[in-house]
Amino acid sequence: MERGVVSAGRDPETGDHRYPKLELVRLTIPRRVYTQAHMDVVAESVKAVYDNRDNIHGLEMVFEPEYLRFFQARFEPVAK
Repeated sequence: MERGVVSAGRDPETGDHRYPKLELVRLTIPRRVYTQAHMDVVAESVKAVYDNRDNIHGLEMVFEPEYLRFFQARFEPVAK
């Protein structure tokens, strides 16, 4: 779950994006639902993202709904 500019929304007076001090991603895993094998896959996936961090580029918002933009916005990769 993104916890940054998308979740912060826009200033209602200016229409500009609100820029929080930190851009964060929240990784949540429900308790008592998954096996150790599932957790191993999650750990391997997080490690793979970390290992490839220099090759990962940002996303650009290409669609912004009026409401619940953090759920319904659409993004495309930023050109390298």
